[in-house]
Amino acid sequence: IRTSVTLPAGFTFNYSWGANNDSYDPDTRTVTGDPRFWSNGGSNTAGPAAQSDWVISVMIDESLADTTASFPYRATYVDSTGLERTFQNELSVDVLEPGEDFDYRTDLTFSPSSTDYEGTSTLTAKVYNDGPGKGGTVYAEIYFNEDLTLTSAVPDECTDYGVGSNGRNIDCTQEVPEGGSDVGLIATWTFTLKAPAAPVAAGVDTETFEATLELGCSTSGSIGNDEINEDNNLDSALLAVPPSPVGELAVVRNLPAFVDEPGVITNPTAGRSMTSTVDVFNVGSAAVTGPITVVIAPTSGFTPSSISATSEDSTTPAPSCVLATLTCTFSQFGPGLTGRIVLTGDLAATIPDGTEFSSSVTASADGFDPDTDTDTTTISALAEGFISISSVTNAEPGAEVTFGVITANAGPSTMADPVATITLPEGVTIVDLPENCTQSGNTLTCTLGDSLDPEAEYSFDFAAGLPDAVGDFTIEAVLSSSTPLAETSSLSNDHVVVTDLVAEDGALPYTGSNSTMLALVGGGLALGGLILVRATGPVARRRND
Repeated sequence: IRTSVTLPAGFTFNYSWGANNDSYDPDTRTVTGDPRFWSNGGSNTAGPAAQSDWVISVMIDESLADTTASFPYRATYVDSTGLERTFQNELSVDVLEPGEDFDYRTDLTFSPSSTDYEGTSTLTAKVYNDGPGKGGTVYAEIYFNEDLTLTSAVPDECTDYGVGSNGRNIDCTQEVPEGGSDVGLIATWTFTLKAPAAPVAAGVDTETFEATLELGCSTSGSIGNDEINEDNNLDSALLAVPPSPVGELAVVRNLPAFVDEPGVITNPTAGRSMTSTVDVFNVGSAAVTGPITVVIAPTSGFTPSSISATSEDSTTPAPSCVLATLTCTFSQFGPGLTGRIVLTGDLAATIPDGTEFSSSVTASADGFDPDTDTDTTTISALAEGFISISSVTNAEPGAEVTFGVITANAGPSTMADPVATITLPEGVTIVDLPENCTQSGNTLTCTLGDSLDPEAEYSFDFAAGLPDAVGDFTIEAVLSSSTPLAETSSLSNDHVVVTDLVAEDGALPYTGSNSTMLALVGGGLALGGLILVRATGPVARRRND
């Protein structure tokens, strides 16, 4: 099948589509093409009931107004017997005088213009004719953000094309009465749209969702008239969704720094118990739903002994804690409510003085941003040290005597780098220098190991020769350490040996002594009311023979 249309004078060919090999011959003013029948594979062979549309666009000269034009058209085909046949007809067109130009205007609104997450708003699309002439059929393209859900039915004159690159697309057509549309409102379409669910986590700013309304290119005048202003053929509207009320977790780690009396800095002490706290807050405007898990990071040198939690939120169940994992769980926190965790444990006695001790904590719950905090304090070390030196109180001039030195640490911290300094009086000479001591002149410097644990003692002996003269000879022992020593310590002790002439019966007279040497009391070591138990008790005695 081949078809052709001949254009009368005054009609200018624009374009054609819908046929194979369509062409325009300006000499004969004829447009010719082979119609495509898609039911037969797009060929120009027509099966029973087959139909094809072929479009030709023309421009009409203004001089033809108020005239009638004729378009001869022809179809030639070969029938089933092989005979070529021709069908010819003519189309008459009344050419009208163009009307006044028109002005279509679009208007798009959300009502209300703000809604909560998962709230609804009505999107209304309107088209007006601001005149003065009459407009033709309206073709409108409506787009809105794909995150908005259409919950109402699509109007009958609209087609939903789903989501594309510009969002969700719905096209609507509004037919106008014969002769064109009057001035005023031409078309109205409404859609109910639902905002998305609130995003996870707090702190989201107000979100906006845009919709647009634009007239399609097929919108035209009713009788050959033109549009005055196409700038107002596009309108947009914004739907605002403010942040939803949300809960927000915050946590603070509190390590002790001020104890005993306000304003006096007494840092936690190595070897003693330390109690610290964790405060958990909901600083948001809505509840933080649980479970809310608070984990305190384990720290070296601290052995926890108890952990407990309380909450301002009276919801059930009450908060619970697990000591083994330093974890507490809260059921929820209402807006502005808090919880507190109290952690108690023992600091290792071996922590050096001045150690910076840090501990961190993390609070978390599903759907909420976690929060972490770290606090740091300084650990002090403090040892209560004691030293005693003892020997005989009377001896012959020039005699060799043995001195015993005992040191002890009553804690609470390990005594680091303990040293005993022995000062000898003039004329006293060392006979047997201990391995842990060095001598410089009349001074012995004796190390007492790398450290001395709480409730432990260290002792050693040394032999010295007395001067061959009568008199009182005082030997002094002083204890020192790199660990701060308590004011209650007894850090120095001296012992006096008196040399006398021998009596006729061969016995030395007893002259007494001002020695404050340690005395054994019931198997213990007593000084100034303090009992230091020897190896028979909890104190481990180390003796250097």
